[in-house]
Amino acid sequence: MSTVVETSRPRLARGPAGVFAELEARDPTLAITSLLFLLAVGPIALAALVDDQTVNGVDIWLKPVKFLVSLSLYYATLAWLQGYFPRSVRHSRLGRTLVTVPVVAGVLEMVWLVTTAALGQPSHFNRSAPVYEISYALAGVGATILMLVVLATGTVVARAREVELAPPLRLGIALGCGLAFVGTMVTAGYLAGGTGHWVGGAATDASGLPLLGWSRSGGDLRVAHFFSMHALQIVPLAGWVVARSRLSRPRLAVAVFAAAYAGFVLWTFLQALAGRPFV
Repeated sequence: MSTVVETSRPRLARGPAGVFAELEARDPTLAITSLLFLLAVGPIALAALVDDQTVNGVDIWLKPVKFLVSLSLYYATLAWLQGYFPRSVRHSRLGRTLVTVPVVAGVLEMVWLVTTAALGQPSHFNRSAPVYEISYALAGVGATILMLVVLATGTVVARAREVELAPPLRLGIALGCGLAFVGTMVTAGYLAGGTGHWVGGAATDASGLPLLGWSRSGGDLRVAHFFSMHALQIVPLAGWVVARSRLSRPRLAVAVFAAAYAGFVLWTFLQALAGRPFV
């Protein structure tokens, strides 16, 4: 029997090396993949210095950099959650699948993003030729697989009663994974069916928010998509905080937070559909 104790005292890793050591102890494959994706940001960022091509008014290599950072965080989160898997699941076919499948899907996603950037083509909403349209559709399948892994991971943790885990944290993980899956499927599905992420305003990212690029002149569907995906980190973190509080009804507090977060995501989605900028 595998026992992970998360009760009253937090265990905080010290510095980047400590964080990586903790992730590696939980799942080495996911931890190393997270590190490699983060390190790959450097070479891709250097490509922007020698390639001045743009898409939507910004450097064509910006999107691959964003995806590398996002996927690195995704793998780090999965590695952390794997630490709450029972040993029987971790060494089962299901456990191996929940490690191998997202790594393969993420690598293929990055191959697509880097290749289209190298060809001077936009990766998303590109229907200029059959090869780009097909690759965009396949990338959508890959993204769906990544989120199905999130849902499955949350389900395993929620059901792993042989692993000792503070109830608010367990609930936060379950709700966070569920919200990330549902919210991302809705927002990404809506995005994929359109021709761009803008709703009203200027069809360019050149004047968008720093780093994020969200439109400041009209609605931007990427806002709801962003917050949907990061329910995977934010809601479990809320569960972790509540588990260390003195609230009389901690599980209710986590549920209320998750409901409020879902409401916030819905608000950003409706705001974008109405053509209003987030900021």
